[in-house]
Amino acid sequence: MVDYFYNDSEYNQEVIQKFASLLKLPGALNEYQASCVRDKATMKDMLQKLGYRTMSYQELSSIDDALKFAEKHEGFPFIVKWRKGLSSKEVYMIESKGQLESLRLDYSTGRFIVETYCPYLIWSFDSLVQDGKVVGTFITWLPYTNLSFAEKKEKFAQITVAENPNNIRFDGVKTTQNIISELGLKNGYIEIEFFVDLQGQPIVCEFAWRTPGDHMLSNQSIAFGVDVCSLLVDIMVGRKIQQLPLNGKWCVGDMFLPLTNGVVTKISSYKEISDLDGVIDGNVTYKVGDVIESRRQYTSCAGWVQITGQTADEVLSRMLKVYDRFEIVTV
Repeated sequence: MVDYFYNDSEYNQEVIQKFASLLKLPGALNEYQASCVRDKATMKDMLQKLGYRTMSYQELSSIDDALKFAEKHEGFPFIVKWRKGLSSKEVYMIESKGQLESLRLDYSTGRFIVETYCPYLIWSFDSLVQDGKVVGTFITWLPYTNLSFAEKKEKFAQITVAENPNNIRFDGVKTTQNIISELGLKNGYIEIEFFVDLQGQPIVCEFAWRTPGDHMLSNQSIAFGVDVCSLLVDIMVGRKIQQLPLNGKWCVGDMFLPLTNGVVTKISSYKEISDLDGVIDGNVTYKVGDVIESRRQYTSCAGWVQITGQTADEVLSRMLKVYDRFEIVTV
């Protein structure tokens, strides 16, 4: 008999939850719940029902659908995306009709939606959930967009902050709790991404019922002086955990190193950047002679570096010094 069940796969979320439901595993999501945390269209419908701002969207059956959507809304640019995407795969910022045509997407699959473009940066509210209640929240700033790194391979960073920033003028924890209560989610980890406008108000981008990728759990653990992974295990096996502190001790972020296609003729080692201020961990994936074929997803990079600081701005400043020193040359 299975006593505990937890799914941490975004890509396989729906099929795993269906399997778990058939086996009546504890904590399995029903079909609607699984769709809400995976399908960006179903997700937006639910958020709008709760009264939250999201980007306007429409399901696509043709290029004409996308162009008519643009005429009705804000024109170019707009976003076309895989409705069940991850890691910025199959997400495109469309700036012309010709660009959209050149993608040659198969709209007959029902795979794609179009949505209005949002110019604001993302803040992520990540929360541990026990018995349907938020018991701890970590706020992370993304100073560059996932899509930009997926396309250009220049800069990407995620910085967990020690306290609620002044430019956020809404209660992200309350929003998180409302979504959890609406969906009837019980035990696990939820990640909600908000675009924050110039007035400090939220536009909900999307959310997921699983832990974040990359090194965010490590960032959160160091920033708040806790072991987030162990706390999540305690939650899943029914051990009661204490409410986490509102503020952390440090700001901690991870950054992705830039990538270029070809045979590597020169590349900085981790050792060559590890002496810079705030650097505490990292890895350079490639070496001279390796062949690089970058993928169009934001997790495809030359390596990563983890950095601490007193403030988010200090962490970002230290990250920029790493970017200045890191060198990669390919032919």
